[in-house]
Formats: sequence, structure tokens, C-alpha cells
Amino acid sequence: MKLPISWLNEFVDVSDLSVQELSDRLTFSGVEVEGIETVGQEPLDDNFVVGEVLTCDPHPDSDHLHVCKVSTGSEVLQIVCGAPNCAAGVKAPLAKIGAVVPDGGFKIKKGKLRGVESFGMLCSARELKLSGDHNGIMILPADIPAGTPVRDVVGGEKPQTVLDLEVTWNRPDCLSIVGIAREFSAILGRPLKMPAVDFEESDRDVNTFAKVVVENPEHCPRYIARVMTGVKDGESPKFMRERLELCGVRSISLTVDVTNYVMLECGQPLHAFDYRTLADRTIVVRDAREGETIRTLDGVDRKLDPSMLVIADAEKPSAVAGVMGGEGSEIEPGTEHVLLESALFEPVSTKFTAGKLGLATEASYRYIRGVDTDLADWASRRAVSLLQRYGGAVVAKGAIDVDNRHGYEHTVAIDFRRVNNAIGVDLSGDRQVAILESIGLKTVRRDDSGAEFAIPSWRLDLTLEADLVEEIARLNGLDNIPEKLPGVAAVSPLSDAPFYARKKCRDAMLGLGFSEAMHYSFLSKQELDVFDRRQPERRVVLPNPVSAEYGLLRDSLAPQLMGSLGRNAAHQVESAGLFEMGRVFLMTPKGEPVEEEHLSIGLMGPFGRSAIDRQRAVSNEEALLWLKGAIEALAETLRSGRLSFAAIEHPAMEPGFAVEIQLNGRAIGFMGAVSGKIRHSWRMTSPMVLAEMKLPPLLSNVGGKAGAVKPPPQYPAVRRDIAFIADAGLTHAEVVKAIQKVAPSTLTGIELFDIFQSKEIGKGKRSLAYALVFRSAERTLTDQEVNEAFTKIIQNLKDVLKVEVREG
Repeated sequence: MKLPISWLNEFVDVSDLSVQELSDRLTFSGVEVEGIETVGQEPLDDNFVVGEVLTCDPHPDSDHLHVCKVSTGSEVLQIVCGAPNCAAGVKAPLAKIGAVVPDGGFKIKKGKLRGVESFGMLCSARELKLSGDHNGIMILPADIPAGTPVRDVVGGEKPQTVLDLEVTWNRPDCLSIVGIAREFSAILGRPLKMPAVDFEESDRDVNTFAKVVVENPEHCPRYIARVMTGVKDGESPKFMRERLELCGVRSISLTVDVTNYVMLECGQPLHAFDYRTLADRTIVVRDAREGETIRTLDGVDRKLDPSMLVIADAEKPSAVAGVMGGEGSEIEPGTEHVLLESALFEPVSTKFTAGKLGLATEASYRYIRGVDTDLADWASRRAVSLLQRYGGAVVAKGAIDVDNRHGYEHTVAIDFRRVNNAIGVDLSGDRQVAILESIGLKTVRRDDSGAEFAIPSWRLDLTLEADLVEEIARLNGLDNIPEKLPGVAAVSPLSDAPFYARKKCRDAMLGLGFSEAMHYSFLSKQELDVFDRRQPERRVVLPNPVSAEYGLLRDSLAPQLMGSLGRNAAHQVESAGLFEMGRVFLMTPKGEPVEEEHLSIGLMGPFGRSAIDRQRAVSNEEALLWLKGAIEALAETLRSGRLSFAAIEHPAMEPGFAVEIQLNGRAIGFMGAVSGKIRHSWRMTSPMVLAEMKLPPLLSNVGGKAGAVKPPPQYPAVRRDIAFIADAGLTHAEVVKAIQKVAPSTLTGIELFDIFQSKEIGKGKRSLAYALVFRSAERTLTDQEVNEAFTKIIQNLKDVLKVEVREG
């Protein structure tokens, strides 16, 4: 918002303050000053005079330049001009030789343009820094004698300073000169001076001129119409044109300028209709009808619908309520009969309409944020007063005021002690009350502990005690708030153990070489169906998803982790390991949603190999063993307990490559190798393996009592290797169980170090190689006792598992 300081000074005296001091005071009160602009300059010197173009002929060597004869009153000069609006008979500012042009600071000299001599320059308004208009030379009134100093016609006043303000959404009251004046009145403790709104009325009642019907009072709580006749709608007075220009509004005509002027002045949008064009002299505030259209003042035909509020006459829409007027009823040159609208429109409805039509206007900008609910009548009177003073308007007696407002008055109470505790400054009750009364609040009740205030109609943002605390803090001075931390001691009864348990899990996964992934909690039905379409009844379906891609809450972390690995593979990432800790959402058999914390782990490519062994193809079995090892290492780090695995079937996994993960005998999740059919969508040829487990069982022992510390072994270990051929379906767990059944207590380690398959071994067979480690904590073992134990283990494997031990 643009704030000319000279205009502000009419409402509150700030003449003794510098521009920088005004800016600082306003910024520290909470209204940000984004920039300071100076418009205009010191009076022009005698080298700038009014020139009369006597002739304007085409340049002999240019298609856009003109060769003009220009009279200065005492002589005729030849001027070469390129302005499109230059013509014989017009008068414009002329910079003679020796003049210094304000915009650019260059000096006018005798010159040649395309071979034709020029002895000066006809100037635009921007070149004289009188406005931003540079579409042509500045046309001056025809009755001004040639040779008149330009400073006597335009400019000559002191340069104007304009503050560029950033007004936040919650302060619509600051979108006007009066609103900012109220702020300065409170900040400086100076009186607010309001302009006069008096005018004379004729004997003829306004109801004999027009009728107003409001069919939708919810979207239009108040509508005021006044009728004027005999308006001399010519040029606006100079002060009004200049102030509009300073605020970035183009001057059009007196009637239109007055509506814009009053809106900028007090914040109430107004609209003027040509009274003669209204069918049946009737205003109807109603919802638009299906298929109805209107051509707005910008010349665009716009399609309306019943969700939009329009201002219509007895036949058709004349304006889009709170947004823009329509063609046909606008004020045109020569309009003498005016119906002035001053209304209150509901913000949400206005925002919806403006957004749907793609229109953003000064009026909609204010209505959307909220206009003072009591302002319509004052603004109407102010506009009529100006039109009568400068346009000779004859004002009909009274106003048509359709008032359906209700529920706008309210009060808010404060506790003096609570205010001081909140802002950290010790203010007396009298001081707090004085601050709030300075911005227009009225005290309705007060005692030693607090006070209650009636909120003025222009402060729509003040609804809670906290709002009044903020007002007291900012008006007392934000820079007066001491820099100290609050002295409130708080000890939370909550345990931070779960946080540290998750951190330990995360650190363990990062230490194993995995990277953490994070996904949205919602995804599409298709993503879940590709992975596992079983039990759709346990899925949580969102009633109003933002899109079909996010229609369900995830009941598993694995589908999204699989998708991330697949997309990495599709972008030529050779190998990757990811994990995610997050929540999944399930429906119970009773139809109630529940949440669970899960851990998902996945890898692809030669993730578990060294850098020099990555060319050899990876098998599903190898990749699954890497994943199994990572899970075992994680469980050991977290001291989760005993892991075991059992074969299962899973629709997303290759047959025979899916297992259930059990912790201390209870199922906590699954792992497996993703099927080739699913991997094909990412053109993957290498394996991808995934696991998903419930997180709380894995973390149950984190932070618990540590186990007994065992001293390092003092005696050497003895290793024996065994290799045997067995059915491909024989599991590692079965082998370990058979070994442990007959092994002595000195067997301390069982390690599977090789798996081999070939045509020579036979179809459905494979070779397994194990290393058995024997060690005693009390003495050195002899070869004889180790050999006896080893022979017993071999025999049990043959008897129980029917394996064929490979010799040598």
C-alpha cells in the first residue's frame, strides 16, 4: 500500500518527524515499511516553458519522427519529436537549449536527428518527473498561453514522499490513510482529525428515485444507495489527481476519482452507477443465474454462476459484487445522474468469486480481508460531500439503507498480571488501559485485576485476550521488551527412552551402510495392489484425498521402499541399500483404525560385495543372505533376542524366497526376494530383496540392563571344516539344530561359508560347507577329543539329514 506523507498529515500531525523516524515508528509498531519513494522535484527553471505546436510534418527520413514548428510566445523553434500524440494545435512542456531534464539529468543542446536540426525537446510527464506516464508528450490545457513557465502550470511544489507499506492479512484496517493515521495517533499520542462529511440535501426523497432489493443478506449484510443529479463530471481537482497518482491510481473523471479517493482514504470500496442506465431504476443484490454473463469494465465477457453475487438492475447484472463493475452502467463523460453504492460484502464469497473469475481489484483486495462493518454510511457521506463540493451534485434526501448486520459487536477481557507476564514488562493497569483506548477500544468494565473492552468495528482481528496482549506489547514498543529468557522451570514426566532407542536403531542401520528413506504416509491403491492385494479390508481409505495418487494410508512400508529402489535402478544406480522407520495404519476387525511402527529394509545389486567383486552376477539367494545378515547384526546391536526364520509364501516375492522373521519365537515380519515380474517394470535384472518388521519388539531391550561381561578366551580354538551334499530345500536352521543336538559344550561357533551348485552335483542338490569352532575356557583341547566330537557330529548329519559328506 502507498502512503503519501502529505495526505497522512491531514489526519494526524506528523510534520515535525523525519521520514526515517516515521518509517521506524511504524515498523516497530508492526506495520512493515518496504520502501521510501520521492515523487516530483524542485520547481522547474525558466528553460521549461509551455510550447504551442504550430505545425507537425513527417520527418523526411523517418517513419515515426515529426518535424514541428513550436511557438514559445516570443519565438518559433524547430523541434524534432517522436511522440505519437504530437500534433498541430497541442500545447506541451518545452525544454529549451540549456535546460537540464529531471529524468536522466541530461542537458538539452542543439542537435540533428536524421539530418534535421532540433532546437529543444517536447517533454513527457515522466521526463519531468511529474508521473510515470511516458506514452507521449504531456498535453497541457489549450487555454494556457505559449511561453508560460511550466512551473506555473504543473509541478513547482515540494517533492512528495511516499511510504510503501506491507500490510499483513490480519490488519485490513491499515489498508487506508485513516487506518495508518489511527496507528500514528496511538503511537505518538496525538489526536486523530477526521474530514467533514456534511452536505445539503434536496427536498425530493431518495426512494422516489430508486429501489434496492437484497436477496442474499448473508453475502451482502449491508447496502447503502444515495442518488445525485446535476453532477458536473469533469476533471478532478488538482490535489485529488495528485494524491491518486501518488497511490498508483490513474485519474479518470471526478465521479470515478471520488470513489477511488474515498476508498484509499478510509478503506471502504464504493461504486458509482449511471442512474439513467439502470432498468426500472432498481438495484437487486442477488446470486447470478445459471448461464448469465457480464462484460466487466476491463472489456472481458465473463460467465457467471449461482455461487457468485452480482449487483443487477431489474433486467441484467450491472456489476460483480465487491469485485468489478460492468460495462453499460459505468460513469462516462457527461454523466450527470449518479447512484452511489456503499456496501458490505462477505469476505469468503468475494474471495471465491474473484478467484473463479481471475479478477484482482483494489475493491476485492479489501473486501476479501474484511472491511470495517460500520464504515459504509460514513464513506458514502464522505463521497457525496466531495461530489457536491467539487461537482455541484444535487443530493436526494436520505439514503436507501438495507441493513442486515448482526453479531458484529463483541468484548474481550484482559488480566493485567497475565499481560505483564506474557510481554515481560511491568506495566500498570492504567497504562495498559490507556494503550488499548488509544486505538479505539472502549472500556466497559474494570477492576484492580483486569478490564473488559468493546472492540471497534474496524479491528476485526481482535477476538482473544492474546490479541490485546500483542497490541499492548507493540504499542508500548517492541524494542522496550527486555532480552531475557523466561524463568519457568519445567520437568517433563515423559521418558525419552523411546527416542534414544530409535536413534540407536537408526545409527546401527547407517553403520551397516544403509541410507535412510522417508516417504509420505499416503499412497495409491495401485501401489499397494502391486505389492500385496491380500486383506484389502484392513486398509485405511481417506474420505477426501487430495488426489487419486494419495487415496489410502499405507499399511506397509515395503511398497514405497521397493519403488524407491526400483526408480534408482531405472536411473542406472548399480547398487543401493535403504531403510525406513515409520508408521503404518490398519483397520481392526471392528473397523477402528490403529497405528503401528515398522522398520523396512531393502537392497539391490552387489550391495554386499567389495569394490573388486561387482561384475559377477548376484543371485537371489546371495542377496537374501546379505539382508538376513544385516537383520541379525541389527538385532545383536539392539540386544533384541533370538532370531529365527521360517519359509512362507508372499505374492510379491519369488517362490521359495520368502521367509517369516521370528523374534524370541514370535513373528514380527517377513523378508524375501522381489519377483522378476515386479522388477521388470524398472527393467531390473539384478535381485532386489526387502524386509519389514514391527519396530517395538526390536527396541524392547534397548537401554535395559546389560548382560554379564565375559572375559576374553585364554586358550586357543580348534577349527574343523565339513562339506556335504544335501537337498536344495535343506535349511541352515535344520543343519545347525542337527549339529547342536550332539555337539559338546566346547563347540562355540558354527559358520556357513560356502554354498555350491552344479550339474555334477545333480538337480535339486547343493553343496554346503561349514566351519565348526571348538574352544574351552578352562584348558587347551586335544586333537583326540575334538576329532571324537567332530566324528559324532558328522554321523548325526548323515543319520538325521541324510546328507552325503564330501571327503577331502
